[in-house]
Amino acid sequence: MPRSAWLSLLLFSSCLTAATPSALRDRQHAALQRGDVLEAVRLGRARVKQASTSAAAHYDLACALARAADRDEAVASVRTAISLGFDAPAFLSKDDDLASLRSHPAFPELVQLAQEVSEHGIALPGLRTVMRKDLPTPLRLRLPPSGRPKLAVWLHPFGARLNADIERLAPVFHAHGYALAVPVVLMGPGWSEQALRSLLDDSVPALTEWVEVERPLLIGLSAGSHAALAAWAREPARFSGIIAGACAPELHGAVLPAGGAPIFVLNGEEDRATTTWRSELPRWQREGRTVSLRVLPGLGHEFVFDEGTLSAALTDIK
Repeated sequence: MPRSAWLSLLLFSSCLTAATPSALRDRQHAALQRGDVLEAVRLGRARVKQASTSAAAHYDLACALARAADRDEAVASVRTAISLGFDAPAFLSKDDDLASLRSHPAFPELVQLAQEVSEHGIALPGLRTVMRKDLPTPLRLRLPPSGRPKLAVWLHPFGARLNADIERLAPVFHAHGYALAVPVVLMGPGWSEQALRSLLDDSVPALTEWVEVERPLLIGLSAGSHAALAAWAREPARFSGIIAGACAPELHGAVLPAGGAPIFVLNGEEDRATTTWRSELPRWQREGRTVSLRVLPGLGHEFVFDEGTLSAALTDIK
């Protein structure tokens, strides 16, 4: 390899290593949209190397591989994504990026596996699981082995549930005295006021046999965080706290209340909304609200929760 080509490859690899997971994701999606499938595959491989436990990263790599006609490796990537919690069989069956896989002999099995994850969730040994498919918003409840804990409710981001990602952290919730409830269906691309009320007014109260349903904790990501903030703004005393990840100080038309439950914001340093929070936070605090912001280096607009950050947020909420 010529020295100039080697240096170019080294510089390219260094740029990929330095990029945040969300930056790689956005670049990969852009490459797919413009039809540069080889670039999308290369960026996808960088993503899964950087985030090996991300179901979304493996699924997006599968999309790029399928577009590049590498069907066997694409199937393997979908299988990995499912093992990590990809749980949208209907989406799998209609995603245009995976059209070349529909005739693959393994494809029906992949759909079935995704269906099983959708219905039962990822395995969490040592924890109890209660499924309530009969509720207006069907919920899966992850409980400690015994007791009647407080309740934390997950509000997913725009267009994805990310249930497996947050359910892996159920032991952290339990260590702080919470059970975790996740919606098992995607409530449209985002949270409408009707969908949010269905969850909080109809479905959450029906969990009283297993958890304390009064003053639940809301935890959201991106659009789910905005929905949580809007619910808090309309009924500030109804919740024990809000943990808002990857969000801006947006209330979706609600009026900023004078006080209300404490709010813990977790944002990536590269998230554009972080700048807005830094300017707005002093006013929120000055006017008597309990709001704190933790900025995570090396992250953008993406899933920001891990054991340490979640535990710190739950401690701060108390």
